[in-house]
Amino acid sequence: MDIARSRAVYFTQLEPVFHQLRGRCDRLLRLNQEAMRAKAEAAAGVARLWFLLTLAIAGSLVLAGLLLAVVLSGNIVRPVHELTSATAKIASGDFNAQAEVLSHDEIGLLAIEFNRMAEYIRQLRRSDLGKLLVAQQTTEAAIDSLYDPVLVTDARGRVTKLNPAAEGLFGAEARNTGRFVWEMAHDDRITMAITEALRWQRPVAGEGVAAILPLTINSEQHAFRLRTTPMHDEDGRLLGAVMLLEDITHLREIDRLKSEFIATASHELRTPLTSVQMGIHLLLEGAAGTLAEAQHDLLSTCREDCERLEKLMHDLLDLTRIEAGENPPHLRSISATALLQGAAEALRAQVEANGLIFTVDVPLALPRVRADHLQIERVMANLVTNAVRHTPRTGEIHVTVAQRDGYIACTVADTGSGIPPQYLPRIFDKFVQVPNAPAGGAGLGLAISKHIIEAHGGQINVRSELGRGTTFTFTLPVPSHAADISAARQNDAQSHRESEEL
Repeated sequence: MDIARSRAVYFTQLEPVFHQLRGRCDRLLRLNQEAMRAKAEAAAGVARLWFLLTLAIAGSLVLAGLLLAVVLSGNIVRPVHELTSATAKIASGDFNAQAEVLSHDEIGLLAIEFNRMAEYIRQLRRSDLGKLLVAQQTTEAAIDSLYDPVLVTDARGRVTKLNPAAEGLFGAEARNTGRFVWEMAHDDRITMAITEALRWQRPVAGEGVAAILPLTINSEQHAFRLRTTPMHDEDGRLLGAVMLLEDITHLREIDRLKSEFIATASHELRTPLTSVQMGIHLLLEGAAGTLAEAQHDLLSTCREDCERLEKLMHDLLDLTRIEAGENPPHLRSISATALLQGAAEALRAQVEANGLIFTVDVPLALPRVRADHLQIERVMANLVTNAVRHTPRTGEIHVTVAQRDGYIACTVADTGSGIPPQYLPRIFDKFVQVPNAPAGGAGLGLAISKHIIEAHGGQINVRSELGRGTTFTFTLPVPSHAADISAARQNDAQSHRESEEL
């Protein structure tokens, strides 16, 4: 009964309430779920909003950072670029360039100091340039004021400067500047002097007749002596050459008058000297009666003195003729071996008669030279005779010949007493005699030999040591040497013309 009533109550009262309560719980659950879903969607929307906002802010910050970096880098790099550009301009020679001061920071201070340095460089350059200009003007004024002609070339032999005196010989400076010397010069000796000074890089100065250059100025004949010197910079590099043509016309006139006087005096003395010699010879032959021994000795001494005086007069006449150019060498092609071997062997008897050892070393394959064999034989005789006079018995005399660069060199060496050092610079001057030397010479033989060798285009020099002997060396040019120089000169001119055409 109770169970049925309970069922009835349950199904009539409690079940509907239960269903109602469950429905309301379900509705509450759905409302709760909807509310949670709405809140989740709202939170997702807010999150998306903040994400986008954060992304926008981050992008803005990145853009702002990039813009700031560009601005800052521009402010830093632009002054550095200005400094670099100004430095490059100054390095290229634009000393008026300045760096723009864009700020007052460290870069700005650096730009200010850079401009100050550039201004100092400009002032220094203006000062050095002014000094260089003054020095150049002074140098040019000094060269232009010289009475003697001056010719300046570069290292290739092209003319760079002519003073007014030189323009009178070679033409206007503007017309000749840049031309090779051999295209402008009127005499091969000028070309040879410049060529040798540039090639060997040493001064070239001749003293003999061959070094005298006759040139015409304003229809008047003048005589010039060549002086050529190479120019070098501080590092020793060859810059060019300077040639001075020393006008010695008045000296030549004095020499001419002196030579005429000596020639006249020698000629006037020859007649009475010949008479004296003939009289002494007749007396010695007994034409005036028998002579006592003392008389014979006295007359023999007089005859020797007359012979020495006659030789002195002969040498004086020869020297004056050579100096005046009246006795030029008669050049002809001859074998150097035959010339020098024959000249030396002709003196062997004289040398060995004085108890000396005489050796001659002449190669058989020497080239031919252009020479006057009589004058060269005279030079050989003078040198060997001097050696005989200054070498004691059992001494030695050596004649040695060798071929050098474009020259034939002949050396006469002895083992005699030697020459004091103070006399070596003047040993080739006239009438110079070494003290305590054996009698018999007048001091003209070496002077004559020097003139003869220089007239042949060669040189002569001496080396000596007291007690050890003396060595004389003279040279004769080989004709092909001059031809080589001429060919080289033509090649240089051709190269110059080709470079101008290019």
